[in-house]
Amino acid sequence: MIVVIGIVIVIVVGIIGWLIWQRQQVWKKISADLSIRGDVQILDMSIGNGKTFINLAKQLTAPGKIVGVVTNEKQEQKLKELIKEEAVADRAKVELTDNTNLPFTDHQFDYVLISNLQQVKPAITQGRVLQEAIRVLDFKGTIVITATTVQRYRQLLEYYRFKDIKVKQIGGQRVMIARRN
Repeated sequence: MIVVIGIVIVIVVGIIGWLIWQRQQVWKKISADLSIRGDVQILDMSIGNGKTFINLAKQLTAPGKIVGVVTNEKQEQKLKELIKEEAVADRAKVELTDNTNLPFTDHQFDYVLISNLQQVKPAITQGRVLQEAIRVLDFKGTIVITATTVQRYRQLLEYYRFKDIKVKQIGGQRVMIARRN
């Protein structure tokens, strides 16, 4: 019985590790495709463990900045420590706030990144999160959404006059890249 429990734990830990690694690979590919670097302003609305957030910060040069949104103080503190450890405080910042009511001015960011939007609950809140992302996105900005299915977000983006909307499969994720041309 103990052996079976041990095997199950090893399998679960392995799957979780693989999923985290896969997410990082997806964002590396997205970052390369978009050529995110320099002095752009990025909003990351779903930081996760912070590794992708930090990697993007390292691609920037001041006054370029990536701002990450978190919803709990524990995650905020962890990410602030990670920012300090990785020496990217001049390019990375964490905000403790609600994704449905962002404290940023309209059209402030060149890129807005949202991972796993389908996990936002209740489902009706997904639309509000996306509306806030669009509000803070620059008129020539790009929004990137990863989810298991992204097609349901296309209609809202088209309503807000996004013309260049592409969907790709990267790893196990669907990625929607929408530009406001």
